[in-house]
This record gives sequence, structure tokens and C-alpha cells, in this order.
Amino acid sequence: MRAYALMQTPDSLEAAYTSSPLYQRAPTQLETIRAVLSGVAPASYRGIGRHPFTEYPEKGPGWQGQGLVAPDPEPHARTLMLESLGPNDFETPYPRAFLQQAEQVWAVYAALTAKSNFEVVELCSSPDLPRNLLGFDIGYWGGGNFSVLCDAAIWPLWHAPDLAALPELAVALQDLNEHALFPTESSAKSYREWYIAQPWAEEEPSRFTVIAVGSLQPTLS
Repeated sequence: MRAYALMQTPDSLEAAYTSSPLYQRAPTQLETIRAVLSGVAPASYRGIGRHPFTEYPEKGPGWQGQGLVAPDPEPHARTLMLESLGPNDFETPYPRAFLQQAEQVWAVYAALTAKSNFEVVELCSSPDLPRNLLGFDIGYWGGGNFSVLCDAAIWPLWHAPDLAALPELAVALQDLNEHALFPTESSAKSYREWYIAQPWAEEEPSRFTVIAVGSLQPTLS
């Protein structure tokens, strides 16, 4: 399978996360996670957990439960996004974010007023690969804004790792590449199997897809 999406830039999401209500409620725990996982740089992360442009505007990681952004800062692009997504199939994880055609994602991108906040990406599941591969992530296909890598090590939101598990998690992530992604499909699969076995993990393994991420806009450092 192949799809396209608009992912937010990691630096803007990092700023949203460290100023969020969630971060302020548990700074000691989250700073401990980051200290142990010091080799994983949130500002380098180019995966699928980057709060993509979806059916509705959200405030960013750590702001869940705080309501939607109102008024919508991108109403024209949002209208195009909804038209491109089409009717809800009630199977794709919500909110939907993946578009089927490159032309669709570029049209939405062209309608954005804050283009610098987004990166156009190509997403594939095996055996397909994107043309400009950045690495591999694991999460929900189609939407949902959930990565089992991001939620454990980049911006923990729903299932932060147990502190006792951090040394083992650090070993599991030691081969991440410069984009804070797994360099190969096999290394991503190995992490997926390790993650599923953790008692603190998200309990929907049937939805965890290994996703190859490629940039159609290779300008980020």
C-alpha cells in the first residue's frame, strides 16, 4: 500500500509538547525518560506520530482533552482534505490523515497558509517502498496519529514506558537512524515484537503496521 500525508515539523511539536498540560503534570517522569533515552532526539523524529493534518485541527502532543483549535487556522486546506478523504469508511483510525493520491496531498499543501509547519511524506507498507526513504516506523495505517515508537520514546502521551523498562527500551532503540526511525524493516519488526510483550504498551497489536516513511519535500535537516 502507498499513501501520502502532511506531517507537522518536529521542532514545532516539541515546543507544543514541553509546554503542554500533560508535560507540566508529570515533568519528573518525562524528564527521566528523556535522560535515559538521550540518544533519541525528538527534534530529529520524522515518523508518523507527528500530528498530521487531518479532518480537524488539534493543538499538538500533550494537549489531548483540551478541545480542538477554534477557529480552524486552515479552513480552505481542511475543506480540500475532507473532500479528498471522502466518506468515512468507519474502519480507518480516526482522525483520518492518509490520502491515496500524491496530487491530493499537494493540493492540500498548496492551500495551507503555514506551509513551513508541514512536511509532505510518502508512506508505504511492505512490499512497497517510498522513493526517498527516511526510515521505518510502527503504528496505525490511515490515521489515528499513533506510533508505538513515538508514544514510547519521542512524545509519550498514552502509554509512557515504565521507568524500570527504560534501560531495555534504550537498547531496543539503539540503532535508530538520524531521523529517529528504524533503518530497516526487520529492525522495526523486532521492535514491534518487543513492544507488544511489554505490560505498559498499547493493547491493539493487530493494528500495528510497519510503515516506511519517505519525504517528498527533502528540505528538513
